[in-house]
Amino acid sequence: MKHNFPRRMAAGALSAGAVAGLIFMVPGAAYAAPATTATTAGSNSTSPVSSPRCTPATFSQAQQLVEAALSARVTQLGALASEANNSANHLSTGDRQTLQNDISNVELPGIQALQPQAQQATTCAALRTVAHDMVFTYRVYVVMTPQTHLTIVTDDETYIEGVFVNLEPQIATAIANAQAAGKNVTAAQAAFGDLKSQVSSAQGETAGQSAQILAQTPSGYPGNWQVFLAARTNATNAHSDLHAAYADAQQIRTDLQ
Repeated sequence: MKHNFPRRMAAGALSAGAVAGLIFMVPGAAYAAPATTATTAGSNSTSPVSSPRCTPATFSQAQQLVEAALSARVTQLGALASEANNSANHLSTGDRQTLQNDISNVELPGIQALQPQAQQATTCAALRTVAHDMVFTYRVYVVMTPQTHLTIVTDDETYIEGVFVNLEPQIATAIANAQAAGKNVTAAQAAFGDLKSQVSSAQGETAGQSAQILAQTPSGYPGNWQVFLAARTNATNAHSDLHAAYADAQQIRTDLQ
């Protein structure tokens, strides 16, 4: 039993480390500062997306621009829905339901309802109304996108923290057994102390984050962009803490072999 445990512990830690490495494989755009035409349109200023240049002579081109922007948002929401529905991530049940509802029952139908309005518009004024609603009402890129990605990342990290917490009593027992058998466990004890500290730090970074992220609404932009940036920082710090905990687990495994 004493000799089998380090292998079981290593397997559990490896699983956590693998997930920790994978959860940050999300589009960088989810964390980038608003810089594109689409995101800049989220401020109080206008842009070619939220208020396309349009005259009777250029109406057709302006209409095509708005239709293309709507289509791109439908595609983006479809991708976000797939991420939220993916059973490979560790979204909590409540967070998954919230994201699924916001994407599939609010954002997507809203954008799709604007598509025929853009197609049927016959004046620049009508077209600008559709474009304005598309950008200012739904915020697909600057709210829904980072909201989805950051919630998934945070919930994945919370899951990994749970993996480590569940391993801690087993690690403590393994170290105690090794010490009772006459093995020098000084290094293992130090690594274990650091592991617990790193996990605790990660828990502090992620606690309450998903709820705060999901509480953000399209109407809160651009003020709520700082919430997303802070969540990104917390997720990045938790990511570092969990990798350090994984390194500690590997050290403990080596010391107990």
